[in-house]
Amino acid sequence: MTLHEFPTPGAWIDAMVAGWEALGGPALKARGTFNVSLSGGSTPKALYQKLATLSWPWSATHLYLGDERWVAPDHKDSNYRMVQEAFHGTGANIERVHSEIGTAEIGARDYEKRIRTNLGDPPRFDLILLGIGDDGHTSSLFPETAALKETKLLMAPNFVPKLGVWRVTSTYTLLRYARAIWFVTRGPSKDPYIRALAAEDATASFPAAKVRSDRGTTEIYHCTSP
Repeated sequence: MTLHEFPTPGAWIDAMVAGWEALGGPALKARGTFNVSLSGGSTPKALYQKLATLSWPWSATHLYLGDERWVAPDHKDSNYRMVQEAFHGTGANIERVHSEIGTAEIGARDYEKRIRTNLGDPPRFDLILLGIGDDGHTSSLFPETAALKETKLLMAPNFVPKLGVWRVTSTYTLLRYARAIWFVTRGPSKDPYIRALAAEDATASFPAAKVRSDRGTTEIYHCTSP
């Protein structure tokens, strides 16, 4: 696990843009597409907005959501809404979770089916972006929730008792197939988590510490500025 730290948001974003180009170019040449699973929340929003300004083969770029809140796609808390607004006008293909079709279980099953159809079996994302919450969660893998123990599903419904909400989340099983994983973090509150990750601390028990890529690389892009 490689840790990259940056003192300013500008340097942090520029490094990730360079990394995106370094991964995306070979993926497009080798397979004709660049398949990326995006993190939600507010932390990566500035990165997405910067990426959207690139002269990039967006029509061959397929963006997925690593997790989704079980809300309507136009809801203010929707990860899809944030991603769609950031990449609007680029021509990127954005695959959203159909949160209007019923329960989170149905939505997760539908999304997994589309991922397998589009990426193959097992599906290997070229890049998966993950955040880390203040409780150590990543994607919607929250402490003491059922999806932490899921071993068969790639996308799982997950009820988060402390928030009283359902989510759809990537599972550790899906993450293991990734060609590259980036943890995208910012601020001093994340420091204990990224130190444990960078040290590959086997005793760490928070959800993000259990992320593994069996045949890929894992990196941390951390901005020390709040």
